[in-house]
Amino acid sequence: MTIKTFLRAWAAALAGCLLFMAATLAQAQDGAVAAPDPIAVLDAQTAELGAITQAADGDTDAARKAELRDRGMAVGTAANAAVALLVPQLEAMDARIAELGEATDAEAPDVKAQRDKLDTERGDLDSAIKRGRLLAADAKDLIDRMILEINEAFSRDTFKLVASPLSPALWSVVGASLPDDSARFRDFFGDALNRIPQANLPLRLLALAGALAIAAVLILPVRRRLRQAGRNFAVSQVPASRARRSGLALWFVLVGTLTSALGFLAVYATANWAGFLTRGVRPLAEMLTVTATVGAFVLALGAGLLLVGKPSWRLLPIGEDAARRLRSYPGLCAVLTFCGVAIVETGRAVGVSQPAAILLNYVVAFTYCGLIVAVLVSLGRLRRNHPEGASREPSAQTTLVTLATLAAWICVVVSVVAAFQGYVNFALFLSRQTIWTAIVAAAAYLLLVVADDLCTTLLSGESRLGRSLHAGLGLRKSQVGQIGVVLSAVLRIAILVLAAILLSGPLGPGASSLFYQFGNSAEINIGGFTIVPGSILKAVVVLAVGIALMRGVRHWLDERYLPATDLDPGARNSVSTIVSYAGIILAGFWALTALGIGVERIALVVSALSVGIGFGLQAITQNFVSGLILLAERPVKIGDTVRIGTDEGDVRRISVRSTEIQIADRSTLIVPNSELITKTIRNMTLANPLGRIQIVFAAPLDVDVANVRRALLDIYAAHEAVLADPAPSVFIDGIEDGKIVFKSFAFVAGPRAVYTTRSAIFFAMLERFRSDGIALVATA
Repeated sequence: MTIKTFLRAWAAALAGCLLFMAATLAQAQDGAVAAPDPIAVLDAQTAELGAITQAADGDTDAARKAELRDRGMAVGTAANAAVALLVPQLEAMDARIAELGEATDAEAPDVKAQRDKLDTERGDLDSAIKRGRLLAADAKDLIDRMILEINEAFSRDTFKLVASPLSPALWSVVGASLPDDSARFRDFFGDALNRIPQANLPLRLLALAGALAIAAVLILPVRRRLRQAGRNFAVSQVPASRARRSGLALWFVLVGTLTSALGFLAVYATANWAGFLTRGVRPLAEMLTVTATVGAFVLALGAGLLLVGKPSWRLLPIGEDAARRLRSYPGLCAVLTFCGVAIVETGRAVGVSQPAAILLNYVVAFTYCGLIVAVLVSLGRLRRNHPEGASREPSAQTTLVTLATLAAWICVVVSVVAAFQGYVNFALFLSRQTIWTAIVAAAAYLLLVVADDLCTTLLSGESRLGRSLHAGLGLRKSQVGQIGVVLSAVLRIAILVLAAILLSGPLGPGASSLFYQFGNSAEINIGGFTIVPGSILKAVVVLAVGIALMRGVRHWLDERYLPATDLDPGARNSVSTIVSYAGIILAGFWALTALGIGVERIALVVSALSVGIGFGLQAITQNFVSGLILLAERPVKIGDTVRIGTDEGDVRRISVRSTEIQIADRSTLIVPNSELITKTIRNMTLANPLGRIQIVFAAPLDVDVANVRRALLDIYAAHEAVLADPAPSVFIDGIEDGKIVFKSFAFVAGPRAVYTTRSAIFFAMLERFRSDGIALVATA
């Protein structure tokens, strides 16, 4: 699928949606604007589908099949829109017939005539609705057929075996066809020059020169001035924040792309208007214009991400030396990509011989591989020259970069090996897809950072907008922050979806055709349903993607959203755990569906497992249900101090099967969740209680009790952990056996502080009593 075809598909879908919206709005305006007749639309779309089917039955290439697929999508969208307009009319017709009541023999002639008329109209509407739904189904079948044929053509062309560049036969055939290819080039460009109108040629040349001058002005001074203006505005007018840095990078990318795109478009439009682009040259010029615009975007993207000379503004976590070494590669990528597309598309437009086309593909494929290798080698040298980065703890970001680098090396090796084996189309596709993936990944990274920075900065409790929402709508500052985090997540998901579409769109069907080719190789019959290897591979990919999405959502909850809420750590753990297990279950069902196992078969498996659960897995099920109860009701939460039997410790982790409690000797006690639900436990921090210190001691009868009381209260007052409210107290508990028994109470912030504070009080008390001459005696 080319970029042009990809955009045409989106335009067709958008046109269908606009048609449906226009028809719905027209119907809602009570006849103010006449809506298109749905039955007439169905008639026209039926004829269109017939023409598409007739064309599809003929000999068509992949580009023609893609065009027919897009036309089929438009037919299906229009049919669904027409059905959506007819269904309310049918419901209104049924209501009118119901008002007439049941038909009787004594019915008046005019009522009977009205009933017959309504029945006839209802039959026509019902027939039209069924016809529209059948038309939409036929359009879907045609679309599936075209996609299947496109995938087959892609697989056939991609894995086509040709002569290897190491084979002398290739070079001999290329040399033999060189005179004919040279003649084709001369004839193509000579014919293009001869077809240029000669009338007013100086004026048209002057217009083209003016367009070139405008393009040069846009690309050079205008772009430079706009970038400088954006930098000055960011420094002088925007407060220092992450949003200022990411906004400036986005501005550089937009300015660099739009100025170049306008310049290229001006040259293309002027050349087309002046008649320099003949019918044979125009598609080539259109493709080169699009490719040049993409190259300008790559160059601007590199400048916006690297920002050489401005390390404090740079989004990428790299140093100035690394940025300077990498600054040439975006421009080199843009130039080589443009040259590669120009070589391949020019050869295709000229109609060179097959050996020459194969040679051109080899040249482009090896050029792309060389570019990828140069970038990877430079990145490897930068990592070796900065060993301090390797000494850091591994993170998700470094792991992702390492995996991406490894995948790029694998793609290069596979491309080179495939090219030397004669699979030049596969080598070209893989190398081109690697470069395109890097471009999309870099653009997605920029947009992800920009979306997160803008949302979390503008929608924070301390921002101007956040204060306005707090004052105007009564939102708490924490709620404003939560809105910013959620909006950032929504935008980032949309960016990732768009990146996935771009990766699968412009450069061919790729993965889908590989799934198709692998999936039709064999079939496995199990229990009455069929599984093909492609479905197994697809299910594995779906399961991996589902688990990765679940982990991403849990990481976002743990690191971004839940810290912005007012929930305590225990509640955050409950939400995160429940979401993760729900995500795993959904990913499992998604994988089973991709495998071809329907919901009814899953229900049979679950019902069969329930028998085993009832007999052999009772304990596991009981612990699982108890874990859900703990996470929902939270009688015990993370951070609580609990006592189970003779063991006392702090709750560190709650899962759906067991709970981990760290006891005083730093060991971990793993308790099944059912024990926490069915048995009695003591939670000493459930309601955030205070810790109470109790000190009991005895003194002789002749002791100065007032001095004892005053000394102990002074000790309490001097210790910072002892709370002033409730106030410490000292009591005489009794007089027995010639001694006075004192009992004292004080309070600290929590039970965990009782032991250390009580010990410190004892040290201070003994030292104070010794200095004041207060004697202590043993208690009974």
